[in-house]
Amino acid sequence: MAFRHPSRARLLGVAALLAAALLALPSTAFATRTLGLSAGTFRFDLAAGQQANGEVVVMNDGDEPLKVMVYASDMKVDPKGAVTYATPTRADLQSLSLPSSWMTIKMPANSKALGNIPYLELSPKQRIPVRFSITVPPSVPPGDHNVIIFFESFEPPKPGQGAQSNISGRLGARVTLRVAGDLVHKLEVRPFDVPQFVIGGTVPYDFVLRNLGNVDQRVGARALLLDRNDNEIQRQTAIDGLTAFAGNNLEASGTLLAEKMPFGQFKVRLDVSPVGDDGKATNGGADTITESRDVWLIPYWVIVLAIIIVLAIVVRIIWVIAVRSARRKQKSVEERAAQMVAEQNGRPFPDSEYEE
Repeated sequence: MAFRHPSRARLLGVAALLAAALLALPSTAFATRTLGLSAGTFRFDLAAGQQANGEVVVMNDGDEPLKVMVYASDMKVDPKGAVTYATPTRADLQSLSLPSSWMTIKMPANSKALGNIPYLELSPKQRIPVRFSITVPPSVPPGDHNVIIFFESFEPPKPGQGAQSNISGRLGARVTLRVAGDLVHKLEVRPFDVPQFVIGGTVPYDFVLRNLGNVDQRVGARALLLDRNDNEIQRQTAIDGLTAFAGNNLEASGTLLAEKMPFGQFKVRLDVSPVGDDGKATNGGADTITESRDVWLIPYWVIVLAIIIVLAIVVRIIWVIAVRSARRKQKSVEERAAQMVAEQNGRPFPDSEYEE
């Protein structure tokens, strides 16, 4: 069969189609969706019954339109310090028991709603201000209270896909309210766990920092491994400028390493300090909490040597028992032989146990 080369016109047509496809790729493959906020944190000092106002500018810095839901959520902290967020229910809003129920979000006039949640529609590069106000109820106790305003980018469900929307991203602005009154700053470390004995040079530790006051505190913590003369072997940052929220815990853990097969008594020291935004201890470190635990480090060669010694002792004991048993058997055989000889000679064989 003869092979027929493609015509010049056909090659030019294919090349034109490829060029058109490549030119079309950047508009689809490289399209970006970028959601931004003008501010991520707000802080208001108020007395019970007072009101504060704020504004967040929502920015679409990408090149595609965005739909952004806006809602307030309350912060939940578990016993280990992990933070989750819960949107208030109708009952929460009516009881005024949660900070989110104190907030009013003022959406622009052209905003829409998905269910009970309002949302914005932003064109590329568009910026829309969202204003909010918070009124603190008269019965709120003094101290720090937190609420998050979430801005959540989403795509509405397409026909035939049910009622579930696709979430593509979420940003939050934290609002901290410090209600005037008796403010209590109190941190406590309990428990602080370090094993008493460690085989090798790896020393694990864990602790719980408890904020027993009513004020959020930014904290830092370092763990140090010291020898018996308080020479530093290793240090580690256990908490790096995290917030211990009022009335909640913050759990941390780590591992310290002593090299060169250390042996003997060592010390694990924990220093916990309130810190500023620069990460440095406030009040000159005067409020630092220090805890210390002793730990014995036993290198592997000591364990191996101890096993060898124990095995040698066990072998020695077994050998001694075997030798004594063999001697008793030999003595019994000799006594039996002597008894048989005596019986053959016609005279009784004396009992060796009573023989003088």
